[in-house]
Amino acid sequence: MLNLIETTIEKIYAQEKLEARLQKSWQNQEKRVVVWRPDSRRMAVHHNGRYWYGSLPLGPKEVSIPRRWYPFGEYRESGNLEIAIELNMPWSNDKRVSGFFAKDAETGAVYLMHDGGVGGGRKGVGRMPFLAWSNSKLVPVAGADDVRLAVVVAPVDASSTAADIARFVQSAIDFKEAAARGETTTPQALAAQRRFGKYFDEFSGKKRRRRLEEIEYISRHGDIVRAVHDWRESTLRRNEKLFKDGYVDLGVQAGGVLREIYEVKSSCERQSLYTAIGQVVVHDDTQCGDCKRFLVLPDGEAIPTDVARALTRADISLIRFTLQGEKVRLSQPKP
Repeated sequence: MLNLIETTIEKIYAQEKLEARLQKSWQNQEKRVVVWRPDSRRMAVHHNGRYWYGSLPLGPKEVSIPRRWYPFGEYRESGNLEIAIELNMPWSNDKRVSGFFAKDAETGAVYLMHDGGVGGGRKGVGRMPFLAWSNSKLVPVAGADDVRLAVVVAPVDASSTAADIARFVQSAIDFKEAAARGETTTPQALAAQRRFGKYFDEFSGKKRRRRLEEIEYISRHGDIVRAVHDWRESTLRRNEKLFKDGYVDLGVQAGGVLREIYEVKSSCERQSLYTAIGQVVVHDDTQCGDCKRFLVLPDGEAIPTDVARALTRADISLIRFTLQGEKVRLSQPKP
């Protein structure tokens, strides 16, 4: 899981690491005029002969959201430099600024993130058009109050940092050229953008309380499995037995043949559901198709419509659980 870096001191440290890596690879430096609609600015830039970047602190007198300004673009030897994309870092945690840093909870590695917000004032240019056009992989980043979806641009301190950022900048350049050709406003492109919009809607409103509930569900995973075990044990037939292993939360065998399989998940988010469906399908190794499949999910969380249809097609039933103090309440299975 990636966690949002929220303190100023951690942001400054990440920025220093990031710029050290960039300047090690993009060693040329000069002063150039950088232009954007409707303004321009003469500033120091670093470049490698193909791409350039600048770095300036912008305070409250210059912008409404104080930030570290990181414009990037395609380098040219003469004339003004145009901005392809900005990887800005707000001093606050204002989501109106597209760039931010995130830390891997397991490894401690820090990454430069971007939410896909690409500007330029042209029709067909924007966040959803860019994400849909680029087929960007979005990952959730947990903050203090909610979860934010973003693209992993680059680790801030790795041998690949500069090359990873260059690829992202080139993607923004190619996207804007595609938009100029009208490729981001076709019916097919607009349909893809709507699908991305629906995907974002599923994440909107996931507040801190829900995150805390999910963490509690994870910590109580063993209790939930035990509740399913006890519920199913009460109706076991003489030739049936329960089992569990590293792959299956709970299963029922009869005469050595798998008859039922249960998988417990802590949320109804897509990735969790995709994993659960895959697990019960993969580990149902019966040839006759008589094994009953169950997902055990938290009560009160909606399942996306297309995933619900997939559950029906795969003949997977649902059991809902609720934590009530030390007790786990289970609903009756529903197809």
